[in-house]
This record gives sequence, structure tokens and C-alpha cells, in this order.
Amino acid sequence: MDPVPRTTTSPEPSGGPAAAEANAAGERPAPNRPRRASERSVGSNRRHLAIVLAVAVITLVVDIVAALASGSLALVADAAHRVTDVIGIAVAFGAATIAARPATQYRSFGYHRAEVIAACVNAGLLVALGVFIGYEAVSRIAAPEAPEPGPMLVAAVIGLIGSGTAAIVMRSEHEGFAARGAFLDVLGDAVGSIAAIVAGLLVLATGWELADPIASLAVVALVVPRALLLLRDAVNVLMESSPKGLSLPEVRDRLLRVPGVASVHDLHAWQITAGLPMITVHVVAVEGADHHQVLHEVDACLAEDFDLDHSTIQVEHTARPMEPDAHA
Repeated sequence: MDPVPRTTTSPEPSGGPAAAEANAAGERPAPNRPRRASERSVGSNRRHLAIVLAVAVITLVVDIVAALASGSLALVADAAHRVTDVIGIAVAFGAATIAARPATQYRSFGYHRAEVIAACVNAGLLVALGVFIGYEAVSRIAAPEAPEPGPMLVAAVIGLIGSGTAAIVMRSEHEGFAARGAFLDVLGDAVGSIAAIVAGLLVLATGWELADPIASLAVVALVVPRALLLLRDAVNVLMESSPKGLSLPEVRDRLLRVPGVASVHDLHAWQITAGLPMITVHVVAVEGADHHQVLHEVDACLAEDFDLDHSTIQVEHTARPMEPDAHA
């Protein structure tokens, strides 16, 4: 019997025509599971991003006017952050739009990586902004200046209302990379507005000149680490690292317990984007085993035990020579 390569793709999460066709072909029906982030409505995601973008533009205008009127570094920091927000959310919206395009013969996995690239751009902007604000805050500590608390408070309250609205819109839409970057922007806006309110109240009550730059440093300390985490996760996807939480040694050990499997090699796992993992594996069947049954069992094991529904499995004879560069 010849080796039986097989590529399995993610079926529909419930019954219907896809399940009927799978049953008719003798294939394993799709397990019941929640839809992945990548399978959810991209149209809804784009609508939410459009709303958040409009809110960001409005609050940016308010921040710029108030920052010029008050001289507050916290508001300058908040306004600068909102500039990157507008850019980042616009990039996220564009990426979500591109990612919704269907796959082609030249891009067989579609355009999902557009969201990952957008996340890298967004995170890079946030980190660069954090460095700039941190430098300005340290300079302001060395040469303190008291801002005008009135415009500062008004703008910060308006900004917090806008950021709160955007956060409510995005609260359930931040699992994909593009939406996650946008949600991080919104979170940074809210933190910046809260910091500006606290600094404004301190200046108003005590005249403490250092409240403003210290509040700015607090925003940097809260936002930049999260941006670095987003950048790390996006780079891991681009470097085709194994999906977070998936242990290839555990996968190998589990596959070796599948009836009819003698050995496992060339085991690879990666992600196209958040929520869309892939896995490939070569399994060597024991002598006399039904290769089609082994294929079915391995396919079911990957889907049910590891939630890996998109798999490429090659079943081989024990007599087949191992590839010289076989690994994993």
C-alpha cells in the first residue's frame, strides 16, 4: 500500500451541508467547538474599528486644542498617543479589510497575515511614542513647568469618555491581531486620560509641577510593556513559531499512542494568524496497519485533543527510508 498523504481543512463548526458531505465521504464530522477568532465576522470587526477610528479622530482634535491652551505635557503625550492611535487604528481597519479577501491561487492561505503585519506596525508606533514621551517627561522633571489645569481637565474628561466608548465597542473584538492592536490603542487612551485627570487635579489642588510629567511616565510604564507583548506575539507568528500553549513533545507523545503508529517525524506547527493554527506531520504505520484508518485516527486525535483542525498528515511504510534531514 502506498503512503497516504492527506490535507485536512477546518470544517464548519456545526452540522449542515459541510457535515453531510463529510459523512457521505466517510470523513470524520467536525467537532462541536466555539468558532475561532479568525472565523468570526470580519464585517463586524471592521464596523467596530470604523467607530473606534471616528472616536479617536474626534478626541485627537480636542486633545490638540487643549494641549496648546494648557501647556500640559500629559495632554501633549495623550495627543501624540492619539495621533499614533489614528494611524494604528486606520492600519488595523485596512488590515482587517484586506484579511477578509478570499484566498487565491497565488495566496492559498488568503490575506490573514495582513493583520499580523499591522500589529507589528501598531506596536512599533506605540513603543516609539513611549520612548519620546519618556524623554520629554524626564526633561520636564529636570525643568518643571506648571500646566493650566482647567483645559487639561476638560480635555482629559472628554478623552476618557471617548476612550470608554471605544473600549465598550471593542471589548469583545480584540482576539485577532488587528483588533488587539486597536484595543491596546484604546486602552492606552483611557490610561492617558485618567493620568491627565489625576495630574490636573493635583496641579489644581496643590500646584505640584511634577504631577504632569510623572503622570506621563505612568502612561508609558503601562502601555509600552503591552505593546512589546503584542510585538512579540506578532513576530512569533511571522517567524512561524509553534502556537502559544501547544507543546510539540506532547503532540508527539500523544500521536505515538494512536493505534497503528510506529513513529513520528517532521512534526511542525505554526499559525497563519491568531486563532488559525496549522500542523504537518509524517507518521510511520506499523507493519500490516490500515493506512487509511491510521490517517483517520491521527486526524481525529489532532482535532479532538489539541483543537488542530487544519492538518497535513502523511502516513508512511516502515520500509520507507527516512529523509536525511528529518527533524522534529
